[in-house]
Amino acid sequence: MTITKTTKPIEDQAIHSEILLTMQRMVVECTNPHVQKFSDGFRDIQEQWRDVGFKVLPVTRLLNDISPDTRSLAGKLLSQMIAYRESLFWEQTYTKKDRVVGDALLSGYAFAEITGQRGPFISDQLRSGVGVWGPNVEYPLHWHDAEEIYWILSGSVWFQIGRDQAKSFKKTGGIVFVPSSIPHSFETREEPLVMFYLWQGGDLRQVSEFERKISQAVHCS
Repeated sequence: MTITKTTKPIEDQAIHSEILLTMQRMVVECTNPHVQKFSDGFRDIQEQWRDVGFKVLPVTRLLNDISPDTRSLAGKLLSQMIAYRESLFWEQTYTKKDRVVGDALLSGYAFAEITGQRGPFISDQLRSGVGVWGPNVEYPLHWHDAEEIYWILSGSVWFQIGRDQAKSFKKTGGIVFVPSSIPHSFETREEPLVMFYLWQGGDLRQVSEFERKISQAVHCS
């Protein structure tokens, strides 16, 4: 069941600002050169807040089973997403009619955008937020114009970056950089996966192109 609710805007802005500050600190203080390229997108963004409403998707309940280590900024961000789970707008990009992802993924993922064209902090330069994926789901090979960072907050995952490249295993704390227009995919393992994501360049709400569509069964009478 999807839950939609509203609270006081002043409380909402405080929650979003707290999450934004943690994300910004993670990026600014990170020594990874790919992550550092995204730091400029956070400049002055806190002045562009708006009320986006609230929606809770069932898969986000998996956050309640995670115990973050709050000694790190990544753990702090994860702790905030757990604490404010029901005060954020969780969404999905795809539907069954699109025929690009399977039922397991459709029922097993959600993301909360914090900065971007639809996030509470408006930006045409930076799309960022946190996504949750259930166990044993596949996000099939796809690509988009924006370059992207995946920062693993909890769980482990097999990533493929490039159509003909071997998969690599990443776990909590791992950072994955996806260059513009490079096909990529990932598969979660036995536990939930939570990732901090960043996009920049191109259309920040571009719907990804997929390598293939899900086959539809043909029924004969």
